[in-house]
Amino acid sequence: MSKVIKLGNYKGIEFKVEKVPVSDEEVEQQIQMILAQSSQTEEKDGDTVENGDIATIDFVGLKDDVAFEGGTGNDYDLEIGSGSFIPGFEDQMIGMKVNETRDLNLTFPENYQAAELAGQDVVFKVTVKKLSVKKDAELNDAFVEGLGVPEIKTVEDLKAYINEGLQQQHDQQYETQKENTIFDAFMADSEVELDDDAIDEALDRQMSYMANQMMAQGIQLDQYLQMTGMDEEKLREQMKPSATQQAKLEALIDEIIAVEKIVVTEEVLDEQLNMVGQANQMTKEQVLEKIDLEGFKRDLSRMQASRLIVNNAVEK
Repeated sequence: MSKVIKLGNYKGIEFKVEKVPVSDEEVEQQIQMILAQSSQTEEKDGDTVENGDIATIDFVGLKDDVAFEGGTGNDYDLEIGSGSFIPGFEDQMIGMKVNETRDLNLTFPENYQAAELAGQDVVFKVTVKKLSVKKDAELNDAFVEGLGVPEIKTVEDLKAYINEGLQQQHDQQYETQKENTIFDAFMADSEVELDDDAIDEALDRQMSYMANQMMAQGIQLDQYLQMTGMDEEKLREQMKPSATQQAKLEALIDEIIAVEKIVVTEEVLDEQLNMVGQANQMTKEQVLEKIDLEGFKRDLSRMQASRLIVNNAVEK
């Protein structure tokens, strides 16, 4: 079990974090992204592939004159210059004509995720079927109204809406940086003798969180490990410094819980259980069936102790 040697000052920690206002450039970048997402394509005047064109192609990838898995596509719209395909693919297409078929002699990168193709010489047989160009949307009140966002009818409405959203992001970044600064100062003023089991438990939680985040994006952890050329042991070693800091903070937070005699009331517990239920479309009873109640209470008490530290901090 970890042992707190010194519990640093956790009330009145001084911090300084800069608040960054939303700039006109940020708003403009968001507007340009919206316009780009709303762009349409039209058939190109001319039949020669140029940088920036959208080429509709059929292609077959061959290694030693044999088509390899995943290397074939039909009616694929490829933006030339986007870097969507392996290096050299799009460059070698420049100058092709509509209905032309060309052999592209290429080499897969050494770090390519499919090991059997990494570093290998291949030929892509490509046929250009059609050429299109992007037609940018025009920023005006009619375009804004066409976005279908309630109460946003003009360009100025859109700019105000974007500004508000960006400000919320800035505020969240400020709060995150503020908390990190406060907790860093608190831990620097404290000393903990960490137990190996505590570090391993923190590592397990971080690995589980990472796996869940990837799963939400449709990626399995073993796929990620394959893409990055790591195994689970190497990944755990990479994450160990972060897990060690997490274990140290948890030990200190638990000490504050004991010192401050923080207890999760039934009212707070019910409120949090109902919030979890609403977020997951479950009843309170169903939530209780699926969670470790004691672990849930421990997490709530740690949240209360963490808020105590933050709420008592003083901005310079």
